[in-house]
Order: sequence, then C-alpha cells, then structure tokens
Amino acid sequence: MRYLTDEDRQFVHEQTMRVLEEIGIAFNSDKAIDLLEQAGAEVDRETLRAKLPWELVERCLKTVPKRILLAGRDPRHDRYLDDDEPIVFSTDGTGTYMYDDVTGRRWEGTQNDLRDVIRLFEGLDEIDMNWCSICPRDADPATSGLRMAAIGLTESGKHLQDEVRRPEQVPAFVEMLETFAGASLHERPIYSVTNCTIAPLQHDKEMTEAGMELARAGVPIFVLPMPLMGTTGPMTVLGTCIVNMAELLSAVVLFQLSQPGCALVSGVGSAAAEMRSGLYLCGAPEVGLINMVCIEMSRFYGLRTMGSAVSTDAKACNLQAGAEGMMTGLASALAGAECILAFGLLDGAQAVSLAKTVLDCDTVGAIRRFVRDDPIDASTALFDDIRDVGIGGHYLAAKSTRQFLHKGELWSPKVWQRAPFEAYAGRSLVADAAARAREIIASNAATPVADDVLVEVEKVIASYRATVV
Repeated sequence: MRYLTDEDRQFVHEQTMRVLEEIGIAFNSDKAIDLLEQAGAEVDRETLRAKLPWELVERCLKTVPKRILLAGRDPRHDRYLDDDEPIVFSTDGTGTYMYDDVTGRRWEGTQNDLRDVIRLFEGLDEIDMNWCSICPRDADPATSGLRMAAIGLTESGKHLQDEVRRPEQVPAFVEMLETFAGASLHERPIYSVTNCTIAPLQHDKEMTEAGMELARAGVPIFVLPMPLMGTTGPMTVLGTCIVNMAELLSAVVLFQLSQPGCALVSGVGSAAAEMRSGLYLCGAPEVGLINMVCIEMSRFYGLRTMGSAVSTDAKACNLQAGAEGMMTGLASALAGAECILAFGLLDGAQAVSLAKTVLDCDTVGAIRRFVRDDPIDASTALFDDIRDVGIGGHYLAAKSTRQFLHKGELWSPKVWQRAPFEAYAGRSLVADAAARAREIIASNAATPVADDVLVEVEKVIASYRATVV
C-alpha cells in the first residue's frame, strides 16, 4: 500500500536534502569528520558538524547491499532481508521492567528474567530474531552489554540484535561473537547492532565510533533515528519524518564511507511524545503514519527497512494493547517493511509482558496472512465448485474446501479464542497466554552451545572486565 504519491516522495526528498545541505549534522567525532572531509563534505572541525551534498549521499546509497543475511547461531534460523523473502519479525527492546500479567506487579529486570524471556523467544516460531528485550539491573554495568549478548546467544539459536555503546568494547564483542559463530562475522553475522542517532540531527560519538568498527568486522548496522513528534521532532508527522530521514541518510553516508558495502538497514524509531509527561508513545496512530512515510522513503532510496510496531502504550495486556499493536503492525507491513519490531512490550516499551509476547504471535500471524500475496486466478476463483454447488447448497463436501483449509487459506490462531463460548468459561485470554508462556519457558531448550565455547566466552568477558577501571 502506498501512502505517498510520486510528487509527495520527491517533496520529502527535497526537504530532507535541504536539512543535510543547509543545516547539516553534528557527528561529534573527529574520526567521522576525517572521513567526511576526505569524501568531499563541507565540514566544521570546531563544532564537528558537516553538510552533506546529494552527490555524496547518492554515491553512498549505491554501495548499500540489497540482500542482507541475519544469521542465526543455529543456521536453521538464518533469515534474509530481501524483496523475495517473507517479513522478518523481531522482538523489541529494551525494557526496564518485567510485568506479571496475573498479579499486575512490576519489577526491575534481572539476568534470570532475561534468560526466561530469551527462552520464550526461542520457543515461539513466529519470532524470527531476538533483541534482548529486558535490561538486567543486577548485571555488572561494566560488562552488561557483553553479558546480555552471551545470555541471548546461549539461550537461543536465533539471530540477536542489541546495542554496543563504546568503541573500546568492540574487540571483546567481536571475539565473543565469533566464538559463538565458529566463523568470521563477515561469513556468519549472528549479531546485528542498533545505532541510535540523537535527535535532532546529531550522532552519539561513542556509539557511532563503535558502529564504524563493528561494520568493518562484518556486523550489520540497523540505524534507528528516534525523533519524537513534539519534543525532539517537529509537531507534525511530516516534519518528524524529515528529521528521521536526514539522520538516517547521514548515517548511511558515514557507515558506507567507513566500510563500503557494509550491511545497513533503515530502522524507524521515530514516534510521538505524550505532551503532558514527555513519555515515548509507541502505539499512537501517528506512529503508524511515521512508519509508513519513513519506510516508503527508505525504499525510495533503495534501503532495506525495519518498522517499529506491535508495541503499545497500554499498562497491561488489554484491548488497547491489541488495538494499538495491530494498527501499527499493519501500517509497517503494508508499507513494505522487510523487518518489523514486535512482541511483548507494554507501557511505551518500558515493560516486558510474557502474556503479550504470546498474544503478539497471533497478531503477527494475522498480519502475515493479511499481507500474503495470494493468486488472483482460476485456481482460487473456484468457479467449478460454485457451479457444482449451485443455489442453496454448501461447500463442506467440496474437495477444494479440505485442500485449501490444510494449505492455510483460513488462518488459525494459537491462543486467540475462536471455539464456542463454553470452551472458555471461567478463563481469560491473558491468563491462558501467561500459562502458555510459562510452559514454553519450562520445556524449551535452544540448540546447545559447546562447553568449550561457553568457557571461552567467559574468558573474553573476564578479560574485558580487567581492562575497565
């Protein structure tokens, strides 16, 4: 589905380039400014800012690969971002709290919570790749990023994504990841990194320099601008999208200059601010519109895209959570995103709900069915059946009814309630989902990691910890 006309896209492109050429971007890094100056950008070394001409942006866009491998630790979970591949659905991150769907209690997440969450992700087929959705507050702050990645890759064989915040952490990350992969990350990129620009129109020095080093090591980069409409973005959907696209294209230029041909994905982290509190809103209708515009513009530039969707501002698993999740999920899917963030987050992405993670799998299943490209021809028109049944008959005995039912013509949820009323007497959908989550966590086991690999991973983390003052 297209939201923008050809004229609209050209207008957004022109306004985005006005931002890059007339206002510029603060890169806040001497290393970045060196690369940009060598490439012909107009730079200000005192302020570490640069203005980027279209010729430079266009040149860098041409080196971004069109097919991107997101390898799993277990090759069975390899996924590709490509026009010919199904949408890849990823978990979202990173929450601060765990939420108990039965009691309503909320607490700061722990390493054990993270293990449970990742085990749940591993056991749900609808989840293609993982983000460490809870930040464990009991982890050593000096090594928490490494520890989260180690837990994520030990408890699941799926591709993992997270953040690396400081360049000095990169050698330890690369050594640990290649230990898990048993190969170079250029060959088996089992981990991708999120690079968050700082709205409006800035890059974080430490995270960006870490991203430059990771790109050289073969790690795919998901650029995630996050201007919030009304605070760090203008108070219109379009204005916020223009800031998003300017920050995105500035990152494309920097990472492609740093490592031409590096895997790079346009993530849409832009959203809206709740104007009384300043809170991040991830379920507002404006978020769906922002995703549609930014995904369409990213495809206009030839980039693979990741939409932010299916999360909610609701404080519990309820009608609001389901409605917001489906609205934003369909918006991203219909706009053509190759990857979509989903699963389990409540309260403006602050809290993780196990029940919502399970219920979101049905949301994702319904979205996949909705956007599936079914043939429009005689094979699905079933005219012969219509003729044979005629007026006043039924299709229960038709061979095609059985065939198409088994082929998935009628999508079936795993938890949503479709059976007769009596089947659910005294039960709630949320309680059923929470119980299913606990069953999966208790019974699920990822593809085992060899003991010698785990020993080596612990050595890497300990060695890095010894260097931190």
